[in-house]
Amino acid sequence: MSSANAAAPHEHADVVIVGSRIAGASLAAHLAASGRRVVVVDRARFPSDTLSTHLIQVSGVRSMQKLGVLDRLTETGAPFLTGASVTYDGIDLSAIVHAEEGWPPGGISVNRNLLDEILVNAARDSGAQVRTRTNLVGACRDDSGRVSRVLVRTSGEVRVIEAPLVIGADGRNSRLAELVGARAYNTTPNERFAYWADYEGAASQGPAVVRHHREGRRLTIAFDSDSGRFTVLVCPELPDFGAFKRSLPDSFDDAVARCEPLRPVLAGARRVTRPVGTAYLPGYFRESAGRGWALIGDAGHFKDPTLGQGISDALRQSEVLAEHLSGVDLRAPDAVDRAVRSWARWRDRDAAAMYWLGWDFARAGELGDLERSLLRKISESPVLRRMFVDGALSHRVSPNEILGPGLLLRAAYDMGLRGTPWTGVVGQVGRRLAVEARRQWSLFRPRRTRLPKPAGSTSSQVRVGGQAWAGDIVDEVGGAAARGTEPVAHRTSGPTRSPRDPNRASGPV
Repeated sequence: MSSANAAAPHEHADVVIVGSRIAGASLAAHLAASGRRVVVVDRARFPSDTLSTHLIQVSGVRSMQKLGVLDRLTETGAPFLTGASVTYDGIDLSAIVHAEEGWPPGGISVNRNLLDEILVNAARDSGAQVRTRTNLVGACRDDSGRVSRVLVRTSGEVRVIEAPLVIGADGRNSRLAELVGARAYNTTPNERFAYWADYEGAASQGPAVVRHHREGRRLTIAFDSDSGRFTVLVCPELPDFGAFKRSLPDSFDDAVARCEPLRPVLAGARRVTRPVGTAYLPGYFRESAGRGWALIGDAGHFKDPTLGQGISDALRQSEVLAEHLSGVDLRAPDAVDRAVRSWARWRDRDAAAMYWLGWDFARAGELGDLERSLLRKISESPVLRRMFVDGALSHRVSPNEILGPGLLLRAAYDMGLRGTPWTGVVGQVGRRLAVEARRQWSLFRPRRTRLPKPAGSTSSQVRVGGQAWAGDIVDEVGGAAARGTEPVAHRTSGPTRSPRDPNRASGPV
């Protein structure tokens, strides 16, 4: 650390948000519009891409509409996705989205280079300060154990920002989550990996729709995107990842070619982007509210991407968190903490049913007899198909309202009529009910587990003049202390814990 930075300059904000993509930028726009002084920091410079399939369900588009940026979305050329073409082992679950009054007519897909910049500009237009190419270096707790300030670095300059509330919107590998010791719970191991790419020249007939096709062990998802492009996502089983990655892009092209329903759509199309993807997709909830801090978006919760809910979740979460903070006196720490704890409880209730549905849909192997029977019952009823596509997937109806005991019993009875021995039917239903009971119980008694630690993640504790920071700050803070400068942190009661270690997550079911 240079002598110029020996005493890091201080500034104050009402809220500091770490991360300025979907969750962070939309939250900043809401809070700044309500008169809060918001500082957002992000290590990226926009426009920039990130690993994402960029599908937004209608509930997320509704949130964008409230932010006043719907026109900017449609200016990208992205069509509204007004339905879903869904086939699972030949069972047709297709339905259209019924536009409600005041709602957009469907979902939309806009690549992250465009989408994130739209939201960053919305945050700035609302009055938030968005500082790009700025890294979170450390976080500090005061005498009471409350997070009260962060240390950030921009182009070599180190700065301390004090705020009553620090919010992590910095994604799955959240730095703030690590620094505050946010623990994971109700984790699930992914059984598939995901790769995707864009095509031009796809022959999409009729209204634009989201396509889900599962044939045996193969799962493929596709949808129209911005700029005349068509996005295809393949989700092979995890044991195939090594061979798949070694053979890219041929392995991706082969997987797409095996999806029969997409063949006429892609017959005259050409792939125009290289396939990208990941095998690191464990699902989790993290503790997302603490004294002076909160986590939003993927920083606090991540579900399997198969159902395309992540962006919509982040947009809804930011909207509701802003509502919870509305009217709260940020000078009253207890009031701030009550608001973020209340929001975190809402987040868990809002996300739980879709979280488990996404994991069920992305399980490896072929569908079981009970799963097929449940899907047949939905397929046979136009009302249930609409509830599933226009309700559950659009996040207007809980999946539990569809996949409840009544449907389960009808599906079980149908299995018996089709020749499954009744003892087998009873066994499958019993196991399903036991799983659902454990999932419901997990809302009240979360099962705390650990996530695998991605490579390259490190943190340190450094004590400076009796004061403690968490982060990679030996040079920034330690160097200042060594020169006898005024300290930039308050005392903390103990070390910050990292929630990650190399142990693999273990699913609750």
